[in-house]
Amino acid sequence: MYSYRVQGPWSPLRIRAFRALWLAGLVSNIGTFMHIAAAAWTMTTLTDSATLVGLVQTAWATPGFLLALYAGAFADMVDRRRLISVTSLFALIVAALLAFLQWSGGLTIELLILGTFFESVALTLSAPAFMALTPELVDEPRLPPAIGLDAVSRNIAQSVGPAIAGIIIAAINPGAVFALNAASFVGIVAVAQRRGSAARLIVHRQSLNQAINNGIKHVVGTKQLRNLASRLAIMLGVTSVLTSVLPLFAKQSLQVASNGFGVLSGALGVGSVGAVWVLPRIRTKFGTETITLVAAAIWSLSVALLSATSAMVVAVVALFICGACTMAMLNILFSTFMVQLPNELRGRGSSLAMLMVWFGIALGTFIWGAVAATIGVGQVLLVAAVVNCLAAVINRFALRVVS
Repeated sequence: MYSYRVQGPWSPLRIRAFRALWLAGLVSNIGTFMHIAAAAWTMTTLTDSATLVGLVQTAWATPGFLLALYAGAFADMVDRRRLISVTSLFALIVAALLAFLQWSGGLTIELLILGTFFESVALTLSAPAFMALTPELVDEPRLPPAIGLDAVSRNIAQSVGPAIAGIIIAAINPGAVFALNAASFVGIVAVAQRRGSAARLIVHRQSLNQAINNGIKHVVGTKQLRNLASRLAIMLGVTSVLTSVLPLFAKQSLQVASNGFGVLSGALGVGSVGAVWVLPRIRTKFGTETITLVAAAIWSLSVALLSATSAMVVAVVALFICGACTMAMLNILFSTFMVQLPNELRGRGSSLAMLMVWFGIALGTFIWGAVAATIGVGQVLLVAAVVNCLAAVINRFALRVVS
């Protein structure tokens, strides 16, 4: 339980600087998910190769794994607002070039992949600076809901961005989507240039590799941070079973088409937003370990229910609860991690935490997919429910954290 009173879910938006950055980030996030959808669709107009279409997602995901640690070090070595401004301006230029090339008929397979790759590079380099900047803008009681609002922004963008892109592509063309994505970065650039970071940073007389090594040593050498990072990877590795098998579950168990799958995916997102709404009140009454253990138990029960149902309504309710529980665990673990990082290490620390998140999801989705291919979708959901309960109990004792 917290010694201070955790603020309400929307309280960080009362802070002008955070509100401006959050709104600009929301618009930019929507533009980003519009770009991802438009790039994939555009590739299908350039080639029938499934490999090349899949390469669009590979081009988008690769910078996150290659550059995350360097991005975290940059966030601790330069002015964070300036880094956000420069990388957003670069992303704006890349998106504008893609729009021009698509409109002029000069967009090729190679240029589309390169443009998507460099767009992702820019956003990867800015992500740790965004995360490290949040604790500078809000006080500690507002940090958990501020991190929750960041997740709300991504969930909203992921829900509406592809839909908006589809409408614009049908009405105009993919170039219009790329152009709107370019425009979505204007707000970020404007807000980030208003003033410098509260901390004029930070890492002096260190090479980039030294800064990265020092950040890794601090997280690995601090038991609390090490346990939190490990639990993030484990938790998301287990809960990624839904990401891995939900399309097959929708098709085989519920026998619904793509629109039904969209409803199921939306239930997860809405559940996440709901958790952000109620979590601040819960955190004033219960500690980190209690909330994560209860959330894990409820998630497991919901997944077990999901595995046994063929009714769409039951599946939507179960996924709503799963989304809420996953967000509760993620928000608590990540906000506790960020609070305990010193300011001069927040860029590198947040990038390490995100690497653990990506590692857990990547490994988890691969393993669950392989297991589902062997024992079936319904059975793999039951296995995941049991594994999640066991992991929650083991984590409570082997990787214990303090609020």
